[in-house]
Amino acid sequence: MPERMSATLWRRAMAFEIDIFLITITYLTTFCVGLLAAWLGLKVAGYDAPSYSLIDTLLLPFGFLSLIVSLAYFIGFASYRGQTPGKAIMRIKIVSMTGGNVTLSMIVVRTLGYFLSGVLFGLGFLMALVTRRQRALHDLLANTHVVAT
Repeated sequence: MPERMSATLWRRAMAFEIDIFLITITYLTTFCVGLLAAWLGLKVAGYDAPSYSLIDTLLLPFGFLSLIVSLAYFIGFASYRGQTPGKAIMRIKIVSMTGGNVTLSMIVVRTLGYFLSGVLFGLGFLMALVTRRQRALHDLLANTHVVAT
């Protein structure tokens, strides 16, 4: 299989930002609908307004749900065709180091590697500036490579 051109860090970063934007819109919509439903439920029950303790009570489950949705988004989309919507828009794709399709296990390791890269103050992402084929930490962990399509 002929070697494909590596995706630039700029295109990868833009794809990630598009994905984060889409996830954030989903979170905010869901949270606002949930808050509105709670407020309407309290109104029907005879209370004047939701208290701050209600909002605090909703934040923890919402945060957990947000984490699950993020994992499902990145793992689900990337394992299907090697692309999230952001990667598809930026015309890049995740492939195995042999150039073939990625496996579910590769995508799970890669997605968990995002969190590790973030914990390291973003240095895991910046590794793409200095590694062969512009591979970031999560690519190295999962034995993947991001290419232009």
